[in-house]
Amino acid sequence: MVNRFIYSITVFLGAFLLFQVQPMLSKALLPHFGGSYLVWGGCMVFYQGLLLLGYIYAHFVQRWFGVRGYARWHWVALALPLLFFPFDFAEVGRGTEDWPLVGAIFYQLLRTVSLPFLALSTVSLILQRWYPLVLPGRSPYVLYSASNLGSMAALLSYPVLIEPALDLPQQGSIWWALYALLVVLHLFCRPRGATAEAENIDGRPATPVSRGRMTTWMLLSAAGSATSLSVTNVVTFDLASVPFLWILPLSVYLLTFVLVFRERMWCPRWMSQALIVAIAVGVVTTFQSKLRLSLPGPALLIVQMLVLFVVCLNCHAELVRRRPDDDRQLTTFYIVMALGGFLGSLLVSWVVPLVSTTLLEYPIALVLVALAFAVAGTSVTSTASRRLSTVSFVSWAAVGALAVTGLPWLLARRLAMPVEAVFSICALPLMFCLLRIAISARVLAGGLAVVFVAMSATDTLVSGDEVVHRRRNYYGIYHVFDQDGQRFLQHGTTAHGRQYLDPERARTPISYYHPVTPSARVLSSGVARFENIGMIGLGPGALACYAGPGSRFTIYELDPDNLPIARKYFTYLDVAEANGTRLAFKFGDGRINLRDVARGTYDLFVLDAFNSGSIPVHLLTVEALSEYFRVLRPDGLLLLHVSNKVLDLVPVIESGVRSLGRTVCVNEYFHDERIPDADHTLWMAVTTDAALLEVLKKDLGWTARDTPEKKLPAPWTDQYSNLLSALF
Repeated sequence: MVNRFIYSITVFLGAFLLFQVQPMLSKALLPHFGGSYLVWGGCMVFYQGLLLLGYIYAHFVQRWFGVRGYARWHWVALALPLLFFPFDFAEVGRGTEDWPLVGAIFYQLLRTVSLPFLALSTVSLILQRWYPLVLPGRSPYVLYSASNLGSMAALLSYPVLIEPALDLPQQGSIWWALYALLVVLHLFCRPRGATAEAENIDGRPATPVSRGRMTTWMLLSAAGSATSLSVTNVVTFDLASVPFLWILPLSVYLLTFVLVFRERMWCPRWMSQALIVAIAVGVVTTFQSKLRLSLPGPALLIVQMLVLFVVCLNCHAELVRRRPDDDRQLTTFYIVMALGGFLGSLLVSWVVPLVSTTLLEYPIALVLVALAFAVAGTSVTSTASRRLSTVSFVSWAAVGALAVTGLPWLLARRLAMPVEAVFSICALPLMFCLLRIAISARVLAGGLAVVFVAMSATDTLVSGDEVVHRRRNYYGIYHVFDQDGQRFLQHGTTAHGRQYLDPERARTPISYYHPVTPSARVLSSGVARFENIGMIGLGPGALACYAGPGSRFTIYELDPDNLPIARKYFTYLDVAEANGTRLAFKFGDGRINLRDVARGTYDLFVLDAFNSGSIPVHLLTVEALSEYFRVLRPDGLLLLHVSNKVLDLVPVIESGVRSLGRTVCVNEYFHDERIPDADHTLWMAVTTDAALLEVLKKDLGWTARDTPEKKLPAPWTDQYSNLLSALF
């Protein structure tokens, strides 16, 4: 019993440290690489690739030296990374500013965390091979459950307990102390003496594993991994790009491993039968998004987490059922699993964004789930005994295609029904169709493919909008479309601005930048002469229209694809240049580019950078604010656009500004039905010019913030941020 506890706690601690270092180092990289989704995606691919490498290492060293032979030396290999103590967070990201982004991320992670991460990635596999030698007759796979429990604990504790309480250097010190404890615990786990058995229990070689079986392992693992990351993308695009919504799907994904790798696997029959229902719900929510509808945030989160849980539980339960009977093939099993997980994440994080202009990864993941069960030869429904002729399949597939194209077009465009009614009417036949064709996983995969291909035209058929341009890259999805005489720019689920198509009306900005909104009034009221303006965030370029003749307007934009879109599909930049404004553009992360700007360059500096629904955290830290103040003249003005659906950023910024000895004002414009062209927007302003501050308050309606110190959150820094403190 003591041995079992020590093994479990050691594996738990190893996994905890493995998954704690991921958000910790990713957080340290964000200020140097623009805070984009690519940073997280690049880190995830690196970590999974290194995890696969660790599994391969554990497999071969035990095969070459024997399990007991290598056990004498494993603790030395585990202790070697202690030579790299501590993490030098101050140097993370430096020296690679001119490198390609992915290459720079990989290099920084390689030199900073690769050795301890590689050592930790071997812990679970090594101890699972030792386990039956110390406790004969016990299944080593139960330790994989403890490993995933440790991973979950690390992910869930980081944003709730670790990040709010500790800065990065403190986190690093505690992490290394726990790592040293892990090395010590390994000394109590090593198989030795009379309790150890020979690796080849009966003297015969290990039972070989067929290629077909390994292909099944890989596909099931890839399907679960792809579904997890796809759900993450769907949720973050519909709600907000915040770490909570990265961690929650990954925690659900790991929970399914915990449940199925126990001594008595938990996956009841009713949960297996729920797989087809979960897939159907996933299809229906995709159909809903194509109609530009969305569930309320909490409901969307619950539905998608349930779909993810059911899909991954069934995929991973099938993996356990098909694991090797010979424990000597345990490492082979985990290597193939890790390869599948790596390929699934690579598909979703890197491949699909290059070949698709929509969130295509979610439909692909659902099709991949059906294909994995088809290769496994496992039913996805209890009605697998029925046969479906080719004619019947084609008929039902046609019904599904019509349910997401022809019927919605008829109801919305010809009968003028509201989109909500269209969805309510069409969702039921769509789900019934999927249940009818799900007599086998192979047939289901084909039916899903037909439905998803047909669904690609749903949004334009129903809305009648004219899609002008779609583009997707590693920074997000751009969607330019025309509706009711206006052109819209949408990035993810966030509207970044709009413009009238009529040339005369197009000269006046609307939406967040309408003449009645706070930022427009500051620039157009004549309260100050802004000759040199800097701004982070381009969007459609509307704010540039308010710069006066002869002024210089420099725009810092992370995504180089944004400028061709603003130039080709909107005319705000042309209007600004026609007004005599000199425009300049700098691409890359704004904070990094500002390092090359001389002190006191700008009269006005504007922060208007949105990453889908949220401003990247590294642009709101005390260090970032200090950089903005450095490039401003002593009497200059800083404007910050802080409208947000999920986060209340006003107290955070007030806390940071006051830590630098300055005061801040706020101005919120609420939507007025009498001015339909102006949208709700919230801005903050900082200046040390007393006269300008007085004009802002008296003439333009700004209000000085003077919150008691004890009610403000701790200032965010590059080493510390607490997103929980900013939740509404």
